[in-house]
Amino acid sequence: MAILIHCPWPNATVWLDRLRAALPDAEIRVWPELGAPGDIDFAMVWKLPPGVLSTLPNLKGVCSLGAGVDHFLADPDLPPALPVARLVDPLMADRMAEYVSGHVLRYHLRSDDYAAQQRHGVWERLPQKDAPARTVGILGLGHLGTVCARQVSGLGFRTCGWSRSAKQVAGVETFHGTDGLASMLRRTEILVCLLPLTAATHGILNAGTFGQLPQGAALINVARGDHLVDADLLAALASGQLRGATLDVFRDEPLPAAHGFWRHEKILVTPHVSSLSEPATAAVILAEQYHRCRRGAPMRDLVDLSAGY
Repeated sequence: MAILIHCPWPNATVWLDRLRAALPDAEIRVWPELGAPGDIDFAMVWKLPPGVLSTLPNLKGVCSLGAGVDHFLADPDLPPALPVARLVDPLMADRMAEYVSGHVLRYHLRSDDYAAQQRHGVWERLPQKDAPARTVGILGLGHLGTVCARQVSGLGFRTCGWSRSAKQVAGVETFHGTDGLASMLRRTEILVCLLPLTAATHGILNAGTFGQLPQGAALINVARGDHLVDADLLAALASGQLRGATLDVFRDEPLPAAHGFWRHEKILVTPHVSSLSEPATAAVILAEQYHRCRRGAPMRDLVDLSAGY
């Protein structure tokens, strides 16, 4: 039997080397070199072309090479009974927490405002809150969201978190459901999006959401570009409802050269770097998932396909 790999990243060679080292006795096939489709019983992929998985008659399980799984859900031919697992790597969570905390601090310390003053040669001390007087709201309390919420809380900020269903996180005030979302947004000065992309969350970063935040709030989106309504963000920045936005994810990636986000003085663009998968640690986790699947044990971190995460 064989494993199918699809890694469309510049460091694909590193991924293959690490996976081969972690699975020295396994046959690894790299898309599009399928060979005999019936030989493939496991897949480790990122954004495999739709329809491919349905052509593999003996496929027992599939793992994502990243934290997101919306690329599986976008495949209309995805076999409904196929076990699908997300990649849950503590190193990726640490990287995400560092990114989020760094940009929360950037807005808290008004580094963006001082950078604007520098561009105009202005020497002026701005009013500054202390961290316990500043509320940070986290949309999404999955694995990454929970780690980020704990770290932001550890920095001393009043930290809130919202999820679809009720959750408890030490040091974090949690909300859930439609009413809970409105309650959290009303007090949130820095909003961080870490939601999974589903039909219910598509476009959730919109004018209605921004309008419920206190005037002058900031946005950090590290989830998916399709969570954001681009035109609504630009309008909120123009009106002063939002002071700034840090965007690591976009509807089209790479972000097109002509896109207005590149040149907007209140938007910081980063090239989807907030939580990069690390081949060295991920390969060990993926190898364990493969062995569990081959011996008939359930994989860890399975996706609920009906819920979308």
